Amino acid sequence: GCSDRSARPSGASAFPPSPGGPDPVVLRTARGGGLVSAYRVPGVDSVLFRTSFRAPALERVIAFGAEDGFLAAVDQRGSAVRVDLRLGTVNRSADSLLRTLSSADGTAIYALTSSGTITRFTPSGGEWSVTPTLPASTLFAQADGSLIVAGAIGKRVVVWRIRPPEPAIVDTLTFDVGGTATANAAMIAATALTLSDRIVFGAHESVIAVRSRDMKPALNLDLGDPIRAIEATPSGDRLFVALDDDRKLRVVDRFEEEVSGKIALPAQPRALRMDPLGRGLLAQGGGDSVFVVSLASDAVVATVRSDWRADLPLVLADGTLVLARGDDAVITTPAMADGRTIPRGGLDFWQGIRWNGFRPRAEGLDQPVNFRMSAPRDSMDRGDSVISAVNDSSTATGAPGGSTGVSANYMVTFASIQSESQARALASKIRVDGQAPRISPIDRRGTVIYRVELGPFATREEATRVGRASGQSYWITEGTP
Repeated sequence: GCSDRSARPSGASAFPPSPGGPDPVVLRTARGGGLVSAYRVPGVDSVLFRTSFRAPALERVIAFGAEDGFLAAVDQRGSAVRVDLRLGTVNRSADSLLRTLSSADGTAIYALTSSGTITRFTPSGGEWSVTPTLPASTLFAQADGSLIVAGAIGKRVVVWRIRPPEPAIVDTLTFDVGGTATANAAMIAATALTLSDRIVFGAHESVIAVRSRDMKPALNLDLGDPIRAIEATPSGDRLFVALDDDRKLRVVDRFEEEVSGKIALPAQPRALRMDPLGRGLLAQGGGDSVFVVSLASDAVVATVRSDWRADLPLVLADGTLVLARGDDAVITTPAMADGRTIPRGGLDFWQGIRWNGFRPRAEGLDQPVNFRMSAPRDSMDRGDSVISAVNDSSTATGAPGGSTGVSANYMVTFASIQSESQARALASKIRVDGQAPRISPIDRRGTVIYRVELGPFATREEATRVGRASGQSYWITEGTP
């Protein structure tokens, strides 16, 4: 994202357009549940992709992993949901009413259940759970596979780490913060942030940061009043803290480890939301007012009208906002004035991501590797008798001209998923030239995968034609099933 320092000059736009990087994309699905559609930014009207299966009614997104294309979310029932943006599949955990969830990349989803158990959901179905001996209020999934947990005991906060699948606690850290265990536990869960190298949360009147690498304290700053909300720039260099009964945001500098400034707002903020690129900050005011703060000037540059939801208002990569106005969605201009209205767009759940996974693949990437079938150049490596034997064997198979007789077949594969019912549901939607896909169960290290595929076809061109005619996401594989 942009630099976190305030010395950048501010321009006519509250949020400058994105300078580049992965493709900016908006995901939308009906708030009551439905297919997840991906739209190109700017414009938000060109559909790039649509899942093959319906997603449940989503409440909020937990994480997105660009490596595997997994979007982790929680639905309105409290269940963990994983959307595979490469295959178009949707999976939901059997557990519901989960207290808090966390994921580093959308692959492994950790959840704290209402009974106090910590459990993990993975795409392979290998679920794991543990009942902790220390209090747990919120979870911080780490990229290295470990899990950091924070909870409250009386006036103290306890931070601890485990490394699944081992249940043993390997690191612990405590902070004296005052207040009560119940209030501290609720505040920890409400203000938890996972940054690149630290975890951050509020407890009573203190902002606490812990280095995730070695579980050492990085910050323990008493602000003198109960904390309402915390947000951070993408790099974590600056924290923005809203306090009870105060219209000014505290700006906490990572390096100075103290309050380095204040930002005056028109009214007391009730919630905060950071632009994913670090260009600005949104603060919820009273009613439907939202204050737009530019981090170039650390000042309010606009006030817009929007319902405040878990997904909206949303800052897009081009510097515009998506606002919720009842059943409609409004996209502002770069100057924060009302722009285009999307009728019934407010009935959708919105999420912005940065990903190159929807780009069309170059045709050369789908070409198989061709290995040289002729004899080695150096006859000393393999004797003439061996070469003669190869040719004789080829002729015996009936291949004309003494060739090797190698014949390629190509399959069109639409999905490889663990659920047989989902595989059959997808297959029932596909008809090309009067043919329906077959479902092939495959055992992979004890896990049964159901592959939905059509073929074989004699040429890659024919397989590609069938895949495109299906209207579904697909890939081409070489070889008979």
